[in-house]
Amino acid sequence: IDYNRLLDKIYGCWYGKCLGGAAGAPYEGIKKLLDVEDFREMLNPDLPNDDLDIQLLWIDVLKNNGFELNSKILADAWLEKCWYPFSEYGYFMKNYERGIDPPYSGIINNSFFKEGMGCAIRSEIWAVIGAGNPDLAVRYAYLDATLDHSDNAVYAEQFLAAAEAYAFICDDVEEIINKAMEYIPSNSKLASIIKMVEKLWKSGETWQSARKKVLNCCGHPDFTNVVQNMGFIIISILYGAGDMSKTIEISLKCGYDTDCTCASSAAIIGVIKGFSNLGEVNKIINDRFVCGIDVELGTDSIFELSKLTAYLSVIAPNYSIDIINTPFNAKKSRRFLPNMVLPTQEGLNREMAKIKPVKWNVYGPYFEQLDLPMSPKYPSPHGEGSVLPDIVCMVNNQVFLEKEYIDESKMEFEKDDFAGCIHAYEDIVPIEDVIKTEGQLCCYAEAAFFSDEDKMIWIIIGNNDGFCVYVNNEKVIYRDEIRLWTPYNNFELVKLKKGENRIVLKLLRRTEKLVFSIGLRSYNGNHWHRSKWLTKY
Repeated sequence: IDYNRLLDKIYGCWYGKCLGGAAGAPYEGIKKLLDVEDFREMLNPDLPNDDLDIQLLWIDVLKNNGFELNSKILADAWLEKCWYPFSEYGYFMKNYERGIDPPYSGIINNSFFKEGMGCAIRSEIWAVIGAGNPDLAVRYAYLDATLDHSDNAVYAEQFLAAAEAYAFICDDVEEIINKAMEYIPSNSKLASIIKMVEKLWKSGETWQSARKKVLNCCGHPDFTNVVQNMGFIIISILYGAGDMSKTIEISLKCGYDTDCTCASSAAIIGVIKGFSNLGEVNKIINDRFVCGIDVELGTDSIFELSKLTAYLSVIAPNYSIDIINTPFNAKKSRRFLPNMVLPTQEGLNREMAKIKPVKWNVYGPYFEQLDLPMSPKYPSPHGEGSVLPDIVCMVNNQVFLEKEYIDESKMEFEKDDFAGCIHAYEDIVPIEDVIKTEGQLCCYAEAAFFSDEDKMIWIIIGNNDGFCVYVNNEKVIYRDEIRLWTPYNNFELVKLKKGENRIVLKLLRRTEKLVFSIGLRSYNGNHWHRSKWLTKY
């Protein structure tokens, strides 16, 4: 590869990343087919974007540490310089601060977000240093992805890193996709969606129809879920036919995690075409990027960033290609292949043992028989004159959140009501480990939390049924609802006193399963989504 051609492709990559991110950011999280005539309408290139920011951190790491990296080097740099506590980022930070190492830091306590887009969007830097060498790019991508993700999200970053690395030596989109498919499990959900979109594209279906089928196969309530969004990326790069504007437009109109999908799809086209071959699209934004974390690379120019990463590409331990006609003398790094540490059950058990669990004492279950009058329109199921309850009542229980099954002003429990003790290693409180009763029920769980001072904190609740939270016998959250569990369903700002604080949960189960989680975040005047998880309680 001629150096100038390499630099042009890298410039196209980073320009596409910045342009796509700026186009998609104003629409991020909208779960519908977007009616946007021109993506330039709401373009905002002046906002920092984690799609680029964390890669700027990795560039800083490569400059300071060289190429002989492991996941812990990346994790340490993240804690030092990246404050982002959002979703899977926050769970990684919470895990790592508790001593949990990658790849388990992306698995433990992260069931909802472990397959988010947060790592797939960090693929470009690994493609740049592995230009023309997908094998190398994929290994570095694995080190990165397993900090805060697992399963299909890890595959997605590896897929994109492979695709972008191969795009340095191949300009056929279909061939690039098929090459990248070699680096992910063929039986994965991600692989099945990519194959499906390719088949629909070849058969002549519209991209709108392909989008519907993606959502039918793998739609997810989390707008950042990687499989549905990777489906949108494949749709946009296939139906966009190599045109960056059209690629961004389709990606944007698909909706959901639009800053990520637009940025990643545009970056791929940028590598394939090179900046000089993008046409008028290369004049849409100025040659400037914005960084929102504590990284200083000495420039905010996209072109200078491209020159810096082109230098890293030249000196990287990539012995599969020769970069000729470089304008500087540089010695290639010695051969190095990142070690991909795969998770095992033994390793997971070892890392879980590092956690000090929260002890919950559980009381219950409390319930009563469903009480409904028999319909006078129909004959009695038991014969005339019977005083037995209706059959419907005989097969159902009922519970009510407003009903006090104990004296809730004192929160004192009967000894015989003690169901068992739970040691919760994650935010989810596994009530059904000790309460085996089937049907509708109510139970209570209590735990002690110690605080070194009087302070305000965020309580973050995940629930799929009604609940009430008491802190030091004061009711602080009451929600009588049935919904899908996510870790972010409810929240409240509450005060802890110095010393021991008693938290009591009142939980209902009115469906087949009870899922409840509780976590604590710091409060420093910011919204809880911008605050770190507390780890010492």
